[in-house]
Amino acid sequence: MICVTRRRDSCGGQGHATVSAWAVNLVVEQTVTLPTGESFDRESFFGWLWDQLGEQGLVGLCEGAVEADQAAALGLEASPRVLDAAAAPADRDWVGSLATTAATCWFGDETAARAAAARLATASGCRVQDIRQEAGHNDGDWKQAFGPIEVPGFGAIRPAWEEGEAKTTTAGTTVFIEPGAGFGTGLHETTRLCLAALGAWHDAGGAVSRVLDFGSGSGILGIAAAVRGAGHVDAVEIDERVHDAICANARRNGVADRLRVVSTLPGDGSCYDLVFANIVASVLLDQADLLCQRVGRGGAAGSLVLSGLLAEDLPVVTDRYSRALGGAPIQTTMGEWHCLHFATAGVTEP
Repeated sequence: MICVTRRRDSCGGQGHATVSAWAVNLVVEQTVTLPTGESFDRESFFGWLWDQLGEQGLVGLCEGAVEADQAAALGLEASPRVLDAAAAPADRDWVGSLATTAATCWFGDETAARAAAARLATASGCRVQDIRQEAGHNDGDWKQAFGPIEVPGFGAIRPAWEEGEAKTTTAGTTVFIEPGAGFGTGLHETTRLCLAALGAWHDAGGAVSRVLDFGSGSGILGIAAAVRGAGHVDAVEIDERVHDAICANARRNGVADRLRVVSTLPGDGSCYDLVFANIVASVLLDQADLLCQRVGRGGAAGSLVLSGLLAEDLPVVTDRYSRALGGAPIQTTMGEWHCLHFATAGVTEP
């Protein structure tokens, strides 16, 4: 499911209070026009909601959800099998592709919810469906779904609110990631395959001074490389809506000064010791020449890790990259997902 959700929450909070939330359910069209005549596209309207209602009790906002099988049925996706939302290309915006989407605003009390509903009811392109009170719940309940994830050959991924520091020891590497919806948490097999490849490359003496995380999502791969000792990481993510989340994760792991978040690959033509591309096969094929050009080779040997591949993707992707890099990859598998790990050691410059 692709679900875009924002919330106000403290990662370091220790108490779990029982709260009662008031939900205002909306149907939002592609364009929303206010009584003042000011118009917004849907994404900008959601940003406006936070700006206008954030100080009036808005504590959470779900911008819509689409199940993978529903997206396939609507022609928004070729297959119901997908990666983490964060690992997918930005054009996989299923919610944004819908003519209307069901959104929900959460408030801490009834007065704030009803005031917001009255205000939103005057907007064209935004219809208030109902206001409801949700049963009291523990505000830490959602966190229970995100425990530590052990990744053999790498270490562990822990939720950002847990105590501790990111570090690498003889026992492995520990990183902390905030599991916001739409951002990679390490739960998906493709992410764990990439982290295992990082561990194998680094443990074998491979360089990680300069790292490229192409299609960064939550930033987990680039952050993991930085915690492993990378001096410079370029986290390339064309969806600018997640840039703040990447930066927050980098700060939580103490590597913000070594990680640069950008929307496009820097045009300086420089090479990297290690390149990650955990994206769908069609994008890997489209970007093959660009990615291969950025992998260190010859005197500056490097490694390229490709993930997000199903069995039917392997022949064409393997052939394309093997011819470009001059060697066959190491292939690893987890569930139905596959990872290709290329090393360019011994390859001379063309």
